[in-house]
Amino acid sequence: MMQVRKTTLAVLILLMTLACGSAASGGSGLDANLIAREQIDEVGPSNAYNIIEALRPTWLQKRGPTSFYNEGEVRVYLDNSSLGGIEALRGIHSDNIESISFLDERRASFRFGPNHEQGVILVLTRR
Repeated sequence: MMQVRKTTLAVLILLMTLACGSAASGGSGLDANLIAREQIDEVGPSNAYNIIEALRPTWLQKRGPTSFYNEGEVRVYLDNSSLGGIEALRGIHSDNIESISFLDERRASFRFGPNHEQGVILVLTRR
């Protein structure tokens, strides 16, 4: 009976360790909701849309069920000012970008107010 408890405890500890270790994005330590300047440089000269398409293509996709009330698209903000939909990303050259972040509906609504059901792509420029 004691051996079964020790084995069970060892298995639980192992599973908890594995679960915690896989929480990072691919084990690389990268934030799945952030594209940093270093990653932008690796893509090379381009625009914000192409950078996101290369590094985080899921940011450009609609999320969740669509309905009469949830037909919006991902909204784009440049330095905290609304630019519109994802096509606005094509006009932002990579040389000007410091970072690009994705904010889910909850974070976007908290920061920018309601009506951000599909989330926000926030582009911060170099200053």
